[in-house]
Amino acid sequence: MMAPPILTTALLSLIIPHVAQASSQHQDIRKTCARYPPSRPVSANLTKCLDSLLAPSISPLSLAPWTQPPHCIYAEESPYCVFTNAHHSLSIITTPDEASTSLNLLSHHSVDPPSFFAPQKLYLSPPYKVVDVPGKGKGAVATQRIQKGMAILVDTASVLAAAEYPADVMREEVQDLMEAAVDRLADGGIGVRALSRMGRRDEEEEEEERGEGMSEMEDTLLTNSFVVGLGGKEYMGLFVDVARFNHDCRPNAFLHFSETTLAMTIWAAKDIEEGEEITISYSAAGMVTEERQKTLEKVWGFKCQCSLCSAPAEILTASDNNRKEIRQLQKAVVELAQKGEYDEALSRAERMFELVETEGLTEQMGDMYEVPARLYYHVGNLEKALEYTLKVKREIDGYGLPGEFGAEKLKMLDGVIERIEKELKNKKKNEEEERKNRGRT
Repeated sequence: MMAPPILTTALLSLIIPHVAQASSQHQDIRKTCARYPPSRPVSANLTKCLDSLLAPSISPLSLAPWTQPPHCIYAEESPYCVFTNAHHSLSIITTPDEASTSLNLLSHHSVDPPSFFAPQKLYLSPPYKVVDVPGKGKGAVATQRIQKGMAILVDTASVLAAAEYPADVMREEVQDLMEAAVDRLADGGIGVRALSRMGRRDEEEEEEERGEGMSEMEDTLLTNSFVVGLGGKEYMGLFVDVARFNHDCRPNAFLHFSETTLAMTIWAAKDIEEGEEITISYSAAGMVTEERQKTLEKVWGFKCQCSLCSAPAEILTASDNNRKEIRQLQKAVVELAQKGEYDEALSRAERMFELVETEGLTEQMGDMYEVPARLYYHVGNLEKALEYTLKVKREIDGYGLPGEFGAEKLKMLDGVIERIEKELKNKKKNEEEERKNRGRT
C-alpha cells in the first residue's frame, strides 16, 4: 500500500521551496518508500526511509527555519513530526500544517532579553542560585534582595509539544518522537536529561514512580513542562531553567509566557529576601487543597508540603472557603452584569478581588480585570474604569512582547484609555465650572 499523499506533500511543501522540485522528489520518495506502508508496526521504518532520503538531498537553506529534516510518525489524518532549530536549541513536536503556518515562531526567538524588557525591570545576571532544598531536591534560592515586579529569569523553550497526539498511534511512537526532539537539541539533550527523576533508585522503584510503560524521557517531559498557548492551540513547553524552580500554593513569583519570543519569564510577585527560596505555582489559580494535591501528584508526581498545604486544618479550611467563594463570585459577576444589575456586579467584583489578594493570587488572576473595567465605565465611575483598564493593559504588555492578538488588543486599549482620560478631564472641568457658578450665587 502506498503512503497517502498528505504524508509527503505536506512535509515536502514545508521544506522544499519550489513546487516543481517538490513534485519531482515527491514521486521519487513515494516509489522508494512505498514498501514501508504507514501502518503502526512499520511506521518507524517509513520514518527512517524518508529521513535517509531527505537528509542528503535537501540543502540546509531550503529547510529554514529548521536545521534538519523533520522526524515523523504517521497517523490517519496527518503525521506528527519533530521540527528542530539547533541554532536556538528548540524542537517543536506538531503537524506539518501547524509548522508551516508557524514559520514566524522563530522570528524573535533570538532576541536578547534586554532589548524587549525595560532595563529597570530585568536583572541582567540571575539573582539566584540552584541548590539542594531539603525535601524538594533542587531549588532556586535568592542570592540578593529581589524587588516585587522584577524579572528573575527569562528562559526560552527547549521542547514544545502539541498537547494532543492522534489516537491511532502507538505509545512507543510518541516516545520515539520525544527522544528525537531532545536528541536533536544543540547540546544533544544534556540539559533536558539532567532533569530526569530516574537513575536515582532501583529498577522496581523507578518503574513504580514513573508508571508502567512510561519511558524516562516521557516522564521527564511530563513532570517538567507547563501548558502554553501557541497559535491558538495548547502545547506542553519544557523550559530547562524554569524547571529548577519549585512549586508553592502561595508562591512569591509567577510565570508569564510570550508567544512572540517563545520565552517564559519568572517575575517577582512580592519582595523576596536574600536566602529565601523562589517559588512558582504549578497548579491553576483558585484550586482548593484536594484539587491541588490530586493535580500535583498526578501530573508532576509529588505531594505538596508547602506552608499552606501543611498548615493547621482551620487555616486550610479558611483558604479553601475563600477560593470556593472566588469561583462563585467570578460566575456571579458575569451573570449579574448580563442581567444589567451593574452595582451589585461591581460589589461582588470588589469582594472577589479582596479574596484574591488575601489568597495571594493577584498575579495569577489578572485576566479578571476586564469585566470590572467595563462595568465601572458603564455606571460612570471613570476613575475606577481607568484604574482597571490600566491593569488590563499591564497584563498584556507588562511582561515581554505580546503576540499578534495582544498587539491588536493593546492598540484598542490605548484608544479606550485615551477616551476615558479625555472624559475624565472634561468631567473635572465641568465640576470646576459648577463650583464656580455655585460660588457666584
